[in-house]
Amino acid sequence: MNLYFIAVEPPREISDKIRAVSKDFADRFESVKAYKNFPHITIIPVFKLPEEKEELLLNNFSSIKLETPAFELQLNGFQAFQNKKNPVIYIHPENKEQLKQLFSELSVFFNASSGKSFHPHLTVAYRDLTLQNFELAWSEYEGKPFRESFTVHKTGLYKYINNRWVLQREINLPAETV
Repeated sequence: MNLYFIAVEPPREISDKIRAVSKDFADRFESVKAYKNFPHITIIPVFKLPEEKEELLLNNFSSIKLETPAFELQLNGFQAFQNKKNPVIYIHPENKEQLKQLFSELSVFFNASSGKSFHPHLTVAYRDLTLQNFELAWSEYEGKPFRESFTVHKTGLYKYINNRWVLQREINLPAETV
């Protein structure tokens, strides 16, 4: 079985800034998992598929005609899922409606539960972030500014290969409507 997921990836210059934040969490708060991954906003979470179905997946993904138009996404500050088992610190996408629309649209093709709650976010620390380090980091990052924006004009299908996620295909969103 192979692992796949669908995500929106910020442009390189913003990804570099996000990676610097993740590096800070790795260095100072012993949370390296997010740093080992690339900055992204998950649209369709990880799913498994047998190897023999990959070509069909790639062809079907490439043929999807999205209706969600390209849009400007604002990233604004840090937020957290403060659960005791696995706290998460993330960069907050301010205008989520288009991301939610993209999720709803792609859910149809991937049998994802569109009724499932979808909380778009850009993770900078998770899984290996202890509760103690979460509290230390959150006391610093809760009010810390982070403001960037970029145009979301495509989404990608990624496959897990040799311990990293590799882009397999991209599909473009229709041009922005003015």
